[in-house]
Amino acid sequence: MTAADVSRPTTSEEFAYHSLRTDILTGRIEAGARIVQSDVAANLGLSVTPVREAMRRLHAEGLVELAPHRGATVGRLERAKAREIYDLRITLEPKLVERSLPTFDPAHAAMLVDLCDRMDGETSVSHFAELNRTFHDALVPMDDGWLSRIVQMLRQASSPYVALSLHAEPGLMATSNKEHRRMVKAFLDQDLD
Repeated sequence: MTAADVSRPTTSEEFAYHSLRTDILTGRIEAGARIVQSDVAANLGLSVTPVREAMRRLHAEGLVELAPHRGATVGRLERAKAREIYDLRITLEPKLVERSLPTFDPAHAAMLVDLCDRMDGETSVSHFAELNRTFHDALVPMDDGWLSRIVQMLRQASSPYVALSLHAEPGLMATSNKEHRRMVKAFLDQDLD
């Protein structure tokens, strides 16, 4: 991992967080691999403090396991966790969709279609995963309510599984984007089924 791999966010912690997260989600750092904070800091040209804070954020997302006196390792993804996360999303997200239908307009649809167009030409799994996350975040605008917060947490928790699936299944990006286009059409048609 190098500083050139990721555009520099606003803070050193953000930079360390995005660099590590990208490397984990793309498989450059594999599940179970030990992450040495001082090595990461040296590679990114940072002090250890922002790397430590980034590790805490990644731990909160379930991407990194932290053990006292043993350091950090990349978390292992489990099918049971993925199934639970997706079951919860399938249960809760339609409620957000229903709430947002009255405010869905052609301008919103155009923005989503633009994201779909960008995903159509994407060959990088990490870029596609970012666009996918942006699409889902934009599809149903979030508010400050508990339902939105819970769905946002579930989306965040599912992102490593999305990235892993995209890497493992050829053709999943195209299949996923066809589903995105169906969602936009359903919104425009005000069709919840």
